[in-house]
Amino acid sequence: MDFVGIVSSGLMPSLCYFYGRGALLPGVLISLFAFFFAAMFRDNDFKDAFLDTAIKTVGLVYLAVPLSYMILLRSLDAGRWWLLFVLFVIWANDTFAYFTGKTIGRHKLSPYVSPNKTIEGAIGGLAGAVVAGCILNRYLSLGMSISGAITVSAILGIIGIIGDLAESLLKRSAGVKDSGHIFPGHGGILDRLDSLLFPVPFVYYFLIFRMQA
Repeated sequence: MDFVGIVSSGLMPSLCYFYGRGALLPGVLISLFAFFFAAMFRDNDFKDAFLDTAIKTVGLVYLAVPLSYMILLRSLDAGRWWLLFVLFVIWANDTFAYFTGKTIGRHKLSPYVSPNKTIEGAIGGLAGAVVAGCILNRYLSLGMSISGAITVSAILGIIGIIGDLAESLLKRSAGVKDSGHIFPGHGGILDRLDSLLFPVPFVYYFLIFRMQA
């Protein structure tokens, strides 16, 4: 992703901060226009213009838009506590999944996409997510019943696993092991955030639906 893609993605959270959720679609459309406009000035090298524009668009929708929902979630009533809830539930899911998989993992969850992930690890992760969600629901006074906290936490855990596998799928298709080298031995920043990309928008719309119900 070159300068135009980086700037467009960087501006998405700012647009949401100043103008709210209504800025998301215009931001995406303006960015798409900018991607095509930039592609027209590639020194007559149009062979990869479609692929280049598609990669920028996927990066914008896959990364910048979901991360912008952190701003939107925090702007809701008690939004900072809900954001904390999502972070800890997903971190608990990842942590429990890792140690359970390392300890008793035997059956591969998705051997071609992510060979190291196991079904046992996923179950352990979901258990950790549910425990963390129930504790946080009580001490952060989020107003969910026990069954509601269990359901929401389990859904977040499942969505987090899907997000993790989605990022692994992208890395496999690109032929790379890690998304970057900022954290030696731990992959790049995206490897630390991949399981958060989908859960945050889910919680945002869950709260919007609950407020309107």
